[in-house]
Amino acid sequence: MRMPRKAREKIPYGTYKIEQSGVQGKRIFESDDDRARFYKLLSEKKHQFNFKVYGIRLEGDNRYELVLYDHGSDISKIMKSINISLSYLFKGRGRIFKDRYKSTLIRTPEALSEVLGTMHPFKPLEKDADILQALIDSEILFTPADSPTEQVIVLDEDSRAVCLREGPQCENTQDCIRSLDKGREMLAEIAGKQGLSLEEFLRNKVLRNEALLKFRKKTTLSLKEIGTLFGGLTESAVCKIISRTK
Repeated sequence: MRMPRKAREKIPYGTYKIEQSGVQGKRIFESDDDRARFYKLLSEKKHQFNFKVYGIRLEGDNRYELVLYDHGSDISKIMKSINISLSYLFKGRGRIFKDRYKSTLIRTPEALSEVLGTMHPFKPLEKDADILQALIDSEILFTPADSPTEQVIVLDEDSRAVCLREGPQCENTQDCIRSLDKGREMLAEIAGKQGLSLEEFLRNKVLRNEALLKFRKKTTLSLKEIGTLFGGLTESAVCKIISRTK
């Protein structure tokens, strides 16, 4: 009797290692052009589902590995869309995947670091370097699976400092800020309550920083996007504002 499939372990705002193998005796990637098409497909899906890519490894021509942060999207839907689209790109070759993909929920920053270390052996072809540079995110968000209150760790690319902050707590509420336009509207409203224009409000660092901390709990926007809203701050500057309150 066939055993039932084990349910996947997943959480909202989770980080995963993805492993996908091809059918034995077949190649998923038959050429460098196939690999380039895969990178382009990942870039398209990344924008469609708003996930983040931390690591890519093409192991030979019959297997790929990814490290993804779902950023609030469903990892099952992300991977289903990627693999269906990949199969369509390579249509005419018959079945290309051996089985469904394997996903491993990454629970700690240490585990994340260890997994990303396995991506280092992957060396892209020179012509693919620009595609991969644009595809792989510099900002790393991480949500521990066993945290009683969601937290996110951001590894700043410049200083490599670790910034702990409360993660999004509003994903299921109506007033959650999910777009830059909504963020600008809310920020202007906050400034107006202080009797200030938005420009005056942002020049007042005390008021700005206080609002930024409250704002973070009401949005799913990334550090980069929050920095844009608050006067063009860098991700590092946003991280420092948050970490100073801990």
